[in-house]
Amino acid sequence: MSRVIRAGWAGVATIVAFLAVPAQGEMPVGPRTQPPYPDWLTKRMETLRRQDPNAMLLGDSLIAGWPPDLARRLFDAEPMNFGAGGDTTGNLLWRVRQSFGPGMGLESALVLVGTNDLPKRSAAEIAGTIGTIVAEVRRSAPGACVTLLTLLPRRDGDAAFAERIMDVNRRLAALAGAGLRVVDANTPLRDACPAEGSCPLYKDPVHLTRAGYERLTAIVGKAGC
Repeated sequence: MSRVIRAGWAGVATIVAFLAVPAQGEMPVGPRTQPPYPDWLTKRMETLRRQDPNAMLLGDSLIAGWPPDLARRLFDAEPMNFGAGGDTTGNLLWRVRQSFGPGMGLESALVLVGTNDLPKRSAAEIAGTIGTIVAEVRRSAPGACVTLLTLLPRRDGDAAFAERIMDVNRRLAALAGAGLRVVDANTPLRDACPAEGSCPLYKDPVHLTRAGYERLTAIVGKAGC
C-alpha cells in the first residue's frame, strides 16, 4: 500500500510507502468514522503540508484545548496545534502518516494522546502506538526533538482506568532517549487535586481549565531535549 504526500517538503513531491498490516501493539490505523473529520481538520492537514511548521502540538482534545498564548511559551517558534477532539492514538497516527513526509523542517513537537483509548485497549497497546507516532514524526524530521507527555489523571473515579494510566505511563517513561524527552505530567496534577471533590485544574473528569493548562505549561517548561 502506498500513498503520495501531496506537498513537497523543500519543493519536492515525495512518495512514502506504508505497510497495510498494523504492527504489533498497534490498533487499526485510520480516521475516526463517528463523527467524520470536520472540514477545519482537513484544512489543517493541508496547511501543515504547505507551511512546514517549526513547532507543533499533536494529540486529542487535551491538545486542541491548549490556550494559544500558553502554547507559545513552550516553543521558540509559533506552534501549529494539530489536536483533534475524540482522536485515539490510531487516529493521530493516521493523521501523521497522511500529513508528514521526509525532509520536514520540524524542530520541536509536543505529544499528548491516549486517554480515548482507555476503554478498549491495553496499556501495552496504547503505549506501543504512541511509540509508533513518535517514530513516524522523527522519521519525517530526524533532527526534531519530541516532548512526550504521560497520560493525565482522569477524575471519573474509574479505578481500572487509573491503573491502566499508570501502566501506560511506566511504559512511556522507558521510551526516553536521544531526541525524545518524556515528561511526567500525571504526578504533579494528581498531587495538586484532592482525591474527592472538585479541582480548579479540571472543568470535567478529563479536560483542563485555564488554570490546569497553566500548571501543565509550567510542568513542561520549554519543549526541548
